[in-house]
Parts: sequence; structure tokens; C-alpha cells
Amino acid sequence: MSVSTRSQRDVIDKERGQILVLAALMMGLFLLLVMAVVDVGFFIHERQTVQAAADAAALAGAQELPDDANLAQQVALDYVAANGVDPNTVDITFACTSPQGVCDEVAGIYDTIFVTPTSKAPAFLGGIFNLFGAGDSCWVTGCDVDATAGACRGACGAVGNGPADIVTVLDHSGSMSSTDLAEAKAAILSMFGNFNHEYQQVSAAMTPPVTPGDYCATLQDWDNPQVWLPAPLTDTFQTSPGVLNYFSPPVDAIDCVERGGPSGAHTNLGSPIEAATAELVANGRPEVTWGIVLVTDGAANVAPDTGSTADNSTGQHGCGSNAPVTSLSGDNDGFQKDPWKACTDGDGKAKDEESGTSNSVSCNSSTKDRHDFWDFGVQSDIPTGETIEGIKIRLDAREKEDEADLRMMCVELSWDGGSTWTSEYTFDVDDDEETYFVGGATDTWGRSWTRDELSDANFRVRVTNVADDSENKFELDYVAAEVFYSEPGGGGGGGAYEHLGPCDWAAYNADIAKALGIEIFTIAWGATNQCDRDDPSSPYFEMDAAVFLASLATDPSHAFNEPKSADLEPIFYSIGTQLTTGSRLIQ
Repeated sequence: MSVSTRSQRDVIDKERGQILVLAALMMGLFLLLVMAVVDVGFFIHERQTVQAAADAAALAGAQELPDDANLAQQVALDYVAANGVDPNTVDITFACTSPQGVCDEVAGIYDTIFVTPTSKAPAFLGGIFNLFGAGDSCWVTGCDVDATAGACRGACGAVGNGPADIVTVLDHSGSMSSTDLAEAKAAILSMFGNFNHEYQQVSAAMTPPVTPGDYCATLQDWDNPQVWLPAPLTDTFQTSPGVLNYFSPPVDAIDCVERGGPSGAHTNLGSPIEAATAELVANGRPEVTWGIVLVTDGAANVAPDTGSTADNSTGQHGCGSNAPVTSLSGDNDGFQKDPWKACTDGDGKAKDEESGTSNSVSCNSSTKDRHDFWDFGVQSDIPTGETIEGIKIRLDAREKEDEADLRMMCVELSWDGGSTWTSEYTFDVDDDEETYFVGGATDTWGRSWTRDELSDANFRVRVTNVADDSENKFELDYVAAEVFYSEPGGGGGGGAYEHLGPCDWAAYNADIAKALGIEIFTIAWGATNQCDRDDPSSPYFEMDAAVFLASLATDPSHAFNEPKSADLEPIFYSIGTQLTTGSRLIQ
């Protein structure tokens, strides 16, 4: 029995020894596992820290692009340091990722920054990791941790969901061919389609302006009623994200506007920019990006008259009533044939078959035919208390026979129903129908006017036909009146800007917009002319159109100069990304 007991005790002792060895091994493995878990935890924590530093640095640096790559690099290094990473371990590179040419790597102009910081994560098992393939990145001092972040600013990446209010200005003037206009329309609508109506609002302005109530119809005469911005800001431009609503005014206006404009020069860029700015200020949402996108094929070549302090006008109003002057007025029958036709533009012609009973060339002669027109309806368009700044009369007329050496019309105004008249204005009449204007925005015809004197009962226009041959025939296609008015004391905030020409007028309004923080994008699309309508004292006189249009833009990244052969859709896509995304991570 004693032998057997000793054998059992030996076996037990041996097992105890094995257990101790196993326990020691397990403890070692457990410690290694704990150290591995701790090392991985350190690594993950440090990796998150470094990645956060890289992201913050890249986004901050991108804010300075494309203007200043050196400043972008310094800002990125500052953000890396602020996030607990040694800036001496950071590698920074730049690139161009825009689909359009807003970058110039040779000139050091970039839109994208890549930031790669490196740090050291503590590692109890760094040496072991090294032996198992970690290489030089891990050793007893720890493991290297790096991360890369890329961020861009401008026309890179996809159109985003940043809130923005955007007004497009479309040049649909006669210099744009039908094909050109169709492509420009398609590009703008493509940008609208890339937006998201849940975040963006759009509006449409036109140059030349369009007809009130019918934004498809091109204005045919500068003195007709006109609208520069027919479609206010709205989010109804899509039925759902990416699907255009063609019943929405901005979409419909862009889609249907016709090519053309008034005869002569009609590329006014300042007034639609002015209208776009006013729309953003009045109806734009606060704290969101505001943008104006202008596409045109030339420099500005027309601008409003200078010198007027009038804030507003009634627009041109045709007459509603007429009658010949039947005493001491030649034949006493005025425009004896179809006189009512002169009250509607394009509805035929009022005709004076014989212009009087003598060959006198005096407007005041009792031998000359006269005709009165009234019921212009201008008073209702003038708010109470406004100051009358000027009155302009339009006459579309011709002299039919071309027999006389002198043939002219004389125009007078009455403020008391025809009892008293102003001094007359005269103009020579051609044998081809022309549009003539007398008076103007600052011309009060030698007297001060009140609103009541412009009522239908009081305000009248008298036309006298004068020729040195009484057999001469006169025709009048249209007579209309326009009244200019402003608030008492001058109204226009010190008076209208005394511009030096069309380009100067456009630049003035662009500067106002930019001062309000509105981003302006310009697309010079096949623009090869110059600012040759400006006064020689204008800073833009004879400036190339592409250079001038770039000067209107916020900065070089907002200006595009493309030939007519270029596809506009990628350009508008680029602009859309700039307006709706700002600086953003791309890696």
C-alpha cells in the first residue's frame, strides 16, 4: 500500500508542475494579448486623431484656394498643430481636380490640397510587430500612424446640397444665333436639374429685357414696358430632386425666351445685374450663398441714359381718346382717316391726307392741321407724393409724299384739359416710318408738374403737321407717353450713377453685388469684341470683352472664357458645384 501511495503522490506532484508551467504560459499569453489590445487601442486612437487633424487641415487649407497656395499650406499646418500633431511630420501637396480650367499648375494655382500627417502610437509589442511584417513603421518606441485627407474648393466633385440662391442672367440678343441660344438655354437648365430644390432657389434675368406678362416675348423697343427679371427666386423649379418643373417661371422663362431685341445695340449687362442684386437682397434667404451667373457673347454696348434722378417710370402708355382741333387749324380735321389707330402700336396708321391750307412752316400757324390725344392712363402708375422728373413722348410717324423740302411735326403738352399748352418740340419727319422721341427722363417741358395734372382729364398731347407744301400727307402709327418720377427731394439716393458707358455701368453694378457678398460668375462665350461704346475716359474703354467680363467676376475661378465651339454644360456644372459645396473633402 505504501508504494502505491508514493506513486500517486509523485503523479500529483508532476501534474502540479505541469499546471504551473501551463499557468505561467497562459499568463504570458494573456499579458501579450492585453498588450496587443492596448497597442491596437493606442493605434486606433492615434489613427483617429491623425485623420481628424488631416481632415481639418485639408478643409481649412482649401478655403484659401485657388488664390494663395502658400497661405493654404500655412493654414493647414496650423490646423494640424492645433489638433495635436507635429507639423514637422506633415506632407502637403496640391493638385487640380476641376473639370474646367480654373487651375494652372504651372502658375501655382490649384483647387485641391492633400494633407498627410504622421504620428507615433505607443506600442508595447512594436518589436514583435516589426518581426511579423510591420517593417520600419513599428519598433520598441511605437508604431508610425499616418493618414491622408484631400479637400478642394470650387468646381470639383459633385453638385452639393449647400443652400444657395442663384440668379442666372441670359444674353438672348441678336448676336446669339439660334443654335447658340439653344445651347445656352440647355446648359442653364442642366444646372437647374443638377440642383436640389430642397436646398437651392433659382431665378432668371434676361438681357435684353422682356415684355411684362410675357417673358417669352423679346422687347422690340427700349421705350416699351420692360422687365429685366421676369422670374423671381423660387424652389418650385423641380417637381422632385433632379426633375425640372417646366411650369415654374424660371424654367419656363429660360426655355421659351426668344432671340433678338430692339434695333441697334441691345446688350445691356448692368441693368440685369442690378435687377438680380435687388432680387437677392429682397427675397434671398439670409445666411446662404447668393450667386449671379452671367452668360454672354460680348461686352456691354448699351446702358441707360445718365443724369436722371428718377427712380421709376410709368412705362410707355398709348392714348385712349383722340379728336381733331376743329378751329384755326388748317382743314380743321387733323388726322381725318382712322385717327384711333394711332392709339395702338402696330394697328395701322392714322392719316392726314392734306396737312393744312397754306405752305407756312410755323407750328403756330392757324393754317396747319392739329390733332389732340389723351386718356394715356399714366396717373394711376404714379404713387401719391412722388416728384415728376420728366415726360417723354413717342411718335411712330412718316411723311408719305416726299414732295416738300421741309416736313416736320410739332408736339405740345397740356396739363388742364387743353386750355393751356407748353412750348412745342419739333422734329423732321422722314418718308420711311421711324420712331421719334421728344422730351425725356429729366425734361419737364418748361414747368413743374403735379400728379393731378397727369390725369386722363387734364393731360393731353397735341400734334401739328407742318410742311412747306400743304398737299403733303402725314401718317401716325403710334403716340405714347411716359412719365418719370421719384421720391420728393431727388429720390435716387443722391441721383443716378453718372456712368461712362455700357461697360462702366455693368462694372458699377457688379461692384455693388460683390460688396454685398454675392458671388458673380461670368461666361465669355465667343466674346471677341471690345468696350468700344464707353467714353474714352472710362477705365474700360476699348478693353477686350473677355478681360472685361473677367473683371466683373468675383475672382479668376469665377470667370470662364470659352469659344463658341465649347460645350457650356460642363461649365455650368462647375459653377453649380462652386455655389453649392464650397470647400469639401474628396479623400
